[in-house]
Amino acid sequence: MSSGNSSNNSQENFTAPISGNTFIYEFADFRLDAAHLMLYKSGQPVALQPKVVQTLVALVERPGEVVSKNELMDRLWQDSFVEDANLSQNIYLLRKTFGDQIGERPLIETFWRRGYRFNGDIKRSTDVELLFATHTKTLVVTEEETVEDNDAEQDVASQVDMSNAVGRSKSFLTKTLIGTIAVVTGLILVFGTLLLRSALTGPASTAKTAAAFSVIRMARLTPDLNIQSQAISPDGKHLAYNLTENGKHSLWIKDILTGSGTMVRPPMDTVYYDLTFSPDGSYVYYDTPVKDRPNRTVFRVPSAGGEPQPIAYDVVSPLTFSPDQQRIAFVRLRPGETSIVLANSDGSGSERVLSSRSNTTGYETWASSLSWSPDGLRIAICGVRIIDGRYTRELIEVNVADGSEQIIASPGWGYLDDVVWLSDQSGLIVRARETHASPWQIWRVAYPSGEVSRVTNDLNDYDDPVLSADSRLLAVTKLVGNWNIWLTTAGDGGQARQITFGSNASDGSHGVAFTPDRKIVYTSPRDGNTDLWVMNTNGRDQRQLTKNAGELNRGPVVTRDGRFIVYDSSLSGTSQIWRMDADGGNPRQLTHAGLGLNPFLSADGAWIYFTLVTDEDQVIAKIAIEGGEPVIIKPSALRYPYAGPLSPNGELMCVGFYDTGSKQPWKYGVMSLKSGELLQVFEGPRVIGGWTEDSKSIIVVREDNRSNLWLQPIDGSQARQLTSFEDGIVRSFAVSSDLKEIAIARGNPSAEAILITDLQFNEE
Repeated sequence: MSSGNSSNNSQENFTAPISGNTFIYEFADFRLDAAHLMLYKSGQPVALQPKVVQTLVALVERPGEVVSKNELMDRLWQDSFVEDANLSQNIYLLRKTFGDQIGERPLIETFWRRGYRFNGDIKRSTDVELLFATHTKTLVVTEEETVEDNDAEQDVASQVDMSNAVGRSKSFLTKTLIGTIAVVTGLILVFGTLLLRSALTGPASTAKTAAAFSVIRMARLTPDLNIQSQAISPDGKHLAYNLTENGKHSLWIKDILTGSGTMVRPPMDTVYYDLTFSPDGSYVYYDTPVKDRPNRTVFRVPSAGGEPQPIAYDVVSPLTFSPDQQRIAFVRLRPGETSIVLANSDGSGSERVLSSRSNTTGYETWASSLSWSPDGLRIAICGVRIIDGRYTRELIEVNVADGSEQIIASPGWGYLDDVVWLSDQSGLIVRARETHASPWQIWRVAYPSGEVSRVTNDLNDYDDPVLSADSRLLAVTKLVGNWNIWLTTAGDGGQARQITFGSNASDGSHGVAFTPDRKIVYTSPRDGNTDLWVMNTNGRDQRQLTKNAGELNRGPVVTRDGRFIVYDSSLSGTSQIWRMDADGGNPRQLTHAGLGLNPFLSADGAWIYFTLVTDEDQVIAKIAIEGGEPVIIKPSALRYPYAGPLSPNGELMCVGFYDTGSKQPWKYGVMSLKSGELLQVFEGPRVIGGWTEDSKSIIVVREDNRSNLWLQPIDGSQARQLTSFEDGIVRSFAVSSDLKEIAIARGNPSAEAILITDLQFNEE
């Protein structure tokens, strides 16, 4: 049974101390009354919930010290089990209140995986005038809603040793709160409208909305570890996971009951992706990149340890087993085509292509799971197609006998990624989100009716749903992606400084760019969609450029004269190339057919080069900055090309392409714009962000070092490292036109395994 407590009292209306701390703290133009949990700015009260102010009190009591996350969690939620996102939200609201108060450093500084530090100069006293007489505004303060069913907790403890698997004995938080009423209202408007529209008028309007999922229990299986990929054994007793530590990846199996772990495979440079237990639990399957093999190679290793055996090659998805364990299915990617492939589970014999889809009607790939049905007759998979000029996400069942497809009714989610059959075939567990900026949540879709129930309902991102054989236990990965923007110089020894903040932020993850007047254009999902924003190079004066402009706006580039920002947007239903004024005004769609992706500008700003995807082909195209018909550029002898940045002298372009004759087919190179001839090929670069002014070198992120930027001469000579980050991953970056500054979207993404128990539904 759960109980919610609420108060109609304003934060300003407390008349008796509610904190044991009776000090008054003054810093900058703020005054903090710790006893009454009140914050004032220039004598006026700041509307913050008590938990947010308690967070501030905990930090200002120890100025200049790093206060750990665990200390803060224990202090703020002493008798409750809550997710870390609650603390992150409190910090975000405090930073939003304070801004940048002390020059180059934030008032509240994050120390990754350690905690937070208050950097302000504080004056402390106990005598202060309280201004309650002037406070007339009333706020509704909603407290956390927690599960208080002792019998339920005892039942969870019978399946999992909570002292080992959870770390702290706290009741489960069933509703994560947003710190301000404005944010709550915004989320209700966004998500509520989407859910209502999906239920009543969405593409799959035949799907019914089922009764709510019954109360579930969660246990943290790897609370102190950073993992990437996990799987629960069919009997529910063991967890396999990829442990990320000191830049290396190792494969472990943990006994869930005792908490003891065993290393199955030693640390290596690449990840053990897409972990899967064999149905009898005797093997763990994984895929990973292998030199001289395209995409990823599937291996299996005995659960008790031993040498891995290659099973399948050229794979771009997790695998799924047939009920008799004899066959596996996975997805393979070819230029313009994605296919479901069937193979023997021991690696013997030949493969068979079950079904295929084209460029604009494809199956999901790269870590998107598919699932063989318990009766062995069908495979469920996620896919996408363009219908009437708009993306449509599909939940598909493919007949194993003949490869024919049938759509499983679902509510028309904006994004759909993973699918797993329930053991009784009454439904499927899926991973989906309503919009591009919504959190990835876990759902259950009844089969064949399409009735939908939520399994999770919070602000976290979840991935890798894996069920035990009886479907009583569900393991998921909780993701934390903290992408923030940093600024550094292009010269040797430049000191990087962080200019956007947030432990769950995603600033710049879909592109950054400089304007000629030294502002930074970047992507951010903070307004409910992934939009374009602009700010100064100190992080101040952040302003939204696109609003109500579709769910996904990305890849900004700015003309050298500063007149236009060019980007691709989903406003029309599919990704197309758009142009707007530098202040965000006069947005104009430039392309209208196929998919227009990844725009780049010619040196004179007259042309926009981009990747054009149609049902028939994928090519590089260009369109005039003023609009008109696209002109197709088909580089000689290149398959599946995609556009990259152009050199300042206007003669060269970075391109990616698929080399059908190579064992490592995905490559990057430099192409002559005049002849279409490929002048140089590079095996290693992962992200290309710009050129040097002399057009002789490109700036890249290399596959073997994703933490830093490198200067790669196009003549093929040795690359030189430009930055010296010791950890983290670079997601995107941009170089200023004078090459003096580099804006980098980087972060330390992490994840942990979560066990969800008592999967029961209240069917209508």
